Amino acid sequence: MIEENSSPPEAKYSRITPEGSWIARRICAVILAAWLGGILLVSLSAPAVFGAAEAVLRHPLPAHLDVLERIGPDAMADLLRYHAGEANNQVFALWGTMQVAYGAAVVLVLLFFTNVGKWRLILAASMLVLALFQRLILIPAIVDASRRYRAGGWVEAGRRFQLLHGSFAAFEIASALLGLALLVLLLYTRSGSRRRARA
Repeated sequence: MIEENSSPPEAKYSRITPEGSWIARRICAVILAAWLGGILLVSLSAPAVFGAAEAVLRHPLPAHLDVLERIGPDAMADLLRYHAGEANNQVFALWGTMQVAYGAAVVLVLLFFTNVGKWRLILAASMLVLALFQRLILIPAIVDASRRYRAGGWVEAGRRFQLLHGSFAAFEIASALLGLALLVLLLYTRSGSRRRARA
């Protein structure tokens, strides 16, 4: 028997509907796919830029033969490698900024527009932390070491440059693995399966 003065139970309301959460997860999956594609593209483009510099030396345009003879092949090779290094520095800086933007977008969408569990949020936050570390610390250090090494050719600068490049590659691999894991979890969820079953 219900007492007269008793208040009815409060109805629980959630601003995140299952359909809205499903769409938001798919948006995050698209962002993650673009992020993973960018990691692959940057990893392939860096050596390709240096390869292009070597190709210019092997197959110079007829109009450039005079310049090449005047300054010599060694000086031209140094100039082209320096240009390739600076091009890669610009690519790394731009890619670092894009990774932070991707990471922030994924975290915000998952946090405010989905009902995903804590592990998916932890994966997304970890990717954002890696991206911030690369953009704010690792990439500026790579740019500085690259310029010092090519300007002076110091052995220590060269070793530091190689170590930083190896660290960048390791961070990119870690980001790719985290991104793949998060992508799988976002695309294959129990709620998503139930939604498809009802459709």
